[in-house]
Amino acid sequence: MPYHINRIQELTDNIKEGNWYPYLYSHHFKDTAYLLGVFYPQLTLIPFALACLLVKNYVTGIYIGMSFFSFLTMINVYVVMKKLKRTQLESFLTSVVYCFCTYRSINAFSRFALGEYIGMTFIPLAMYGLYAILVGNRRDWVFLPIGLSFTLLSHVLSAFLCICILIIIFITCIKGLKDIKRLKALILSCFLFVCSSAIFIFPFLEQESFNNYNQPSPTYMPGFAPNLSTLLMNSLSNLLSVFQVPNWWEVSNVGFVLLIAFLWGIIKFKQLNLVNKFFVIYGGILFLISSSIFPWSIFMATPIRVIQFPFRLLEIVSILLSPIAGLMLTRVINYVKETQLKMIIFIGTILFIVLPWYSSIETFIHLGKNQNNNFYNGMIYSAKSHDMTNWWLDQYTPQMNKEDYNKIINHKATVDGKVVKLKNIRPISNGIVYFDNDIRNKHKITLPVAQYKNLKVYQKNKMKKYDIEKSSLITIKNTSNLPITVKYIPSFIDIISVYMSIITWLALLIYSTKRYFRSR
Repeated sequence: MPYHINRIQELTDNIKEGNWYPYLYSHHFKDTAYLLGVFYPQLTLIPFALACLLVKNYVTGIYIGMSFFSFLTMINVYVVMKKLKRTQLESFLTSVVYCFCTYRSINAFSRFALGEYIGMTFIPLAMYGLYAILVGNRRDWVFLPIGLSFTLLSHVLSAFLCICILIIIFITCIKGLKDIKRLKALILSCFLFVCSSAIFIFPFLEQESFNNYNQPSPTYMPGFAPNLSTLLMNSLSNLLSVFQVPNWWEVSNVGFVLLIAFLWGIIKFKQLNLVNKFFVIYGGILFLISSSIFPWSIFMATPIRVIQFPFRLLEIVSILLSPIAGLMLTRVINYVKETQLKMIIFIGTILFIVLPWYSSIETFIHLGKNQNNNFYNGMIYSAKSHDMTNWWLDQYTPQMNKEDYNKIINHKATVDGKVVKLKNIRPISNGIVYFDNDIRNKHKITLPVAQYKNLKVYQKNKMKKYDIEKSSLITIKNTSNLPITVKYIPSFIDIISVYMSIITWLALLIYSTKRYFRSR
């Protein structure tokens, strides 16, 4: 939680200074110069930052941001279901089921996995977009680049999982590519996906090619795969709080509603159309794969290991099973012919969806209030706190020895061979300024700043050349009697990528708007 709260705070502070897309973070994350804006997608955090600025309260602003993405999630799913020729009732119920599904709530509250939570907003668009290109309404190709790019601009690992499910859809529906127009639509979608995501992809690749970085938070995946029995029982119990399970990762489940929908889908399988059969089959397979019965150890030597936690597959499972739940509840309502009774049953179905969620949330809140490291202890989430894991600063810091890494997080410079703790530090947008007298008029200084590409060092308006030593920290020589400023100067690639994405977003928006009004 502190990690994502500081990301929102950093973006908020930069927007105050007139920079809506910072690369170098310095206001938070223990006040270090941290290039998180390049390595972790931040675009979809802007609604959170704007809400925080509007209400002048981070807690309220974050809840407003989460509400915004919940509403957007319902709209996206509703539109997708209507595109799949579902009724208004079925589309609405599916959107409600998905919005309130347990795994999405776990991402929001139990794990505060904000990137994954936001990414679940756009994955349905990408999945429908590829389906439309291959076998559906080819003119809906625009859903693919929009959905996939904004998934990537929210959470890299969610985009990776989304691409995996898109490959499954592609293999299932590959016959559609016999039509040259569909093939062209697919190629165009892939091109626009890259253009739309350029604001993140190109700066990221630029930094990755400049330095060596470790995989962020590598895990032994079999150790984080819940037992199938645990997964089933926790889904049936609709668990939401990590305080209800022995290990925090065991709380992950699909929830009571989706589990019942899956069982219903198996019973009614022969009556389902091909699309719904696809949802049931692959939803069930991925549900099983996310558990310990799947041999995850064989993937530890493959790129799939980057997903860290097998339970992340449950976000795809939730997407696949939500339409089955919507169909199940629609048939229950339509079974009744009387209008008044039908309305009562409709209200009952909404309660069937919401009450398990509400009960789990109440339990989550009650258990959380009795913990020391909860949201009520504001100091835990402050950049001044000492009770922290260094904000995961090792994740996107170039490879270096532990001594140099500790110098970064403790603000210790090496001045003419002596270690000095810097105390007079001021964050600025895309940079950091050191005012300490101990670093003025010195022969050689190694600053507690990791060497990233495009970093420049200034004393007033004069740029200082610096050397890259084995420590991977910035070293300058012959300083004057002025403060030292370290600033990230966007490269040509950075600048072009921003304009490329903005132009692509506008083009996709204009095209989508025209398509909407023409269809009406």
